[in-house]
Amino acid sequence: MAGMIKQRYPDSKVLFLTHPKAADAAKRCLDVDEVYSMPENSGQLAGLLKSLNIDVFIQANTSKQLGLAAKSAGIPIRIGSIYRHYNWWLCTHNVAISRADKGLNKRLLDLEYLKPLGIGVCNGQALVNIVRFSQKDPTGLAEKIGLDFSRHRIILHPSLITSQAHQWPLAAYAELVSSFDRDRFQWIITGTLAEKAYLQPLLNLVDSTGDVLDAVGQLTLDELITFMPACDGLVAGSTGPLHLAAALGLHTLGLYQSKPTVNKRWAPIGRSATTLYSSTDCRGDKSLTPCPCILAISPQQVKAQIISWFGESAEGGDL
Repeated sequence: MAGMIKQRYPDSKVLFLTHPKAADAAKRCLDVDEVYSMPENSGQLAGLLKSLNIDVFIQANTSKQLGLAAKSAGIPIRIGSIYRHYNWWLCTHNVAISRADKGLNKRLLDLEYLKPLGIGVCNGQALVNIVRFSQKDPTGLAEKIGLDFSRHRIILHPSLITSQAHQWPLAAYAELVSSFDRDRFQWIITGTLAEKAYLQPLLNLVDSTGDVLDAVGQLTLDELITFMPACDGLVAGSTGPLHLAAALGLHTLGLYQSKPTVNKRWAPIGRSATTLYSSTDCRGDKSLTPCPCILAISPQQVKAQIISWFGESAEGGDL
């Protein structure tokens, strides 16, 4: 969204309001001029918005609290979704955002908020060329984690995503790692320190050979963004790092549930980003963990996708 605004209005100043945990990622976006963390209460939020002298407020996050604060701050142009009834009186411009069942990606859906500014929606391929992140030298972090640049370096990020029923099992990740040639591939397991206990079955693969590296809890979000370009690819479920890796241009593979309203809406967009999901019907039952539709994705399918990134056969050498 910031990139589209800058293309249409080069002299504009784009401010980004987000959750404190996501602020470091927003700060790396070259088309965002200033980043602000969400205050703890609505009074502070309205005060912050008023102090910034904003001309246009785009409420991509469908929160009534945000709408109330923007109106209280006296922002002259306030854009929101017409499908949120409170926006009828909180926003000056309401947009009919396409529904998820239309099969549009979330990033393309969000671009529809820009229509009142005279900015048309592009396609997913065009969006790939709009997203721009600042780069930092990853050498120090690569040495800290122990990257071996003589091998293909693949990040595994099996984090505790929102839908635990649709997390690819850790045993499947372990089988995937064990199926590759140790001389040609190195695996880096990432995640937050809070996920350490959950990821321990996978971390048991870590040993002195350096085939599998433990980076769990060792990288801040900003450091992770710096570290990623030193690697060749990333495999994960529907997580923030998956979308960051795709935006950075890494080979990226997302493992998703079989519902099209989910795997199409939340698919990563990038030059080398793909998703993998099964044809097994999703049970849609959160108590059934893991769901049969995610279990139906085999390590062999994931391996084939990773091998294709490098134009090699599974046995070694060019295809």
